Amino acid sequence: MKMKIKISRCDPMGKGGCEPYLQGYDIEAKEGMTILDALHFIKDEQDGTLSFRRSCRSAICGSCAVNLNGFPKLACKTQLISEYKKKGAIVIEPLSNYQVIKDMVVDFNPFWDKINKVEPWLNQKDNLPVPLGTDLKSVPKKGGAVGLSGEKKWQTLDKKAVLKINNSSKCIMCGCCNAACNTLEIDKHFIAPAALAKAWRFVGDERESQSQKRLAKLSREHGMWDCVRCIHCTEYCPKDVAPLQAIERLRAEAIKEGVIDNDGARHVESMVDSVKRVGRLDEAAMTFKTLGFLRSLGMIPFGLKMEIHGKMPMPLIFPQIEKIEEVRKIYEEIEKKKRQVEVKVEE
Repeated sequence: MKMKIKISRCDPMGKGGCEPYLQGYDIEAKEGMTILDALHFIKDEQDGTLSFRRSCRSAICGSCAVNLNGFPKLACKTQLISEYKKKGAIVIEPLSNYQVIKDMVVDFNPFWDKINKVEPWLNQKDNLPVPLGTDLKSVPKKGGAVGLSGEKKWQTLDKKAVLKINNSSKCIMCGCCNAACNTLEIDKHFIAPAALAKAWRFVGDERESQSQKRLAKLSREHGMWDCVRCIHCTEYCPKDVAPLQAIERLRAEAIKEGVIDNDGARHVESMVDSVKRVGRLDEAAMTFKTLGFLRSLGMIPFGLKMEIHGKMPMPLIFPQIEKIEEVRKIYEEIEKKKRQVEVKVEE
């Protein structure tokens, strides 16, 4: 099957600097050929100047992530003919939200900086490693510690505790989630979904001794509360890490641990209060409760612009909906279920 593949080119050594443009290549696509196979064929047979990252060819290393027809995917995992039949074209570009170095090669330094900011290591509660040569059968299956040689101890997790954080451990650092992130597109300082998924790996670990400290750090500006829940990070993750689920769990854990002195937590609490009180969102009241009175005054110019464009939430005082008691019953049921779950966990 003959087809034309369009590839984004960017030559930093050229006269125009790294100004991207699309270059077409004609190839004979064969059954079973992946996007990465096509890139290798073009580089080996047609244009040796083409640059792209690759390594394992098995969807393990994450090196070959590119934007394919506008969406982040692993080149080694995507079938060429199948993609062409779905979209009617093959356009390969570098990952979005990254600085391009050359062609499909992007600068991953900001990505690793964000990972480092969440401190991707375990601060074990007893802070003592297992000695070499330990008989693992002597270690209890449920969390806790067992005395080994001298003062040294080691904590293990049961299956339930492992499953709680297992998804985050699947991450191969391909960067697809960050490339798809709407928040990162407008805020380069946002910690981003890959780092937040990694953060949950340790916050959710029962052996972690610094969870509250981690949550407080993640609740700052550009942290977990800046996620707009577009779901793209989860949709385009090739390993089913589900970063959005990790972000939601981090937020829930923060509120549970009392890390609520921040705009994100106040926004959630004001939203819950609004729906419980009047049955719908009282956006004006939510602004005051989230930002406080003085900071809300700074939003007046923005509010006037909203009014001019007919976007100001009206009326300023919301009446209750007719069936508000039914809404409150739902809240009561949620609280009842929550208490039942907490009792089971304690047992």
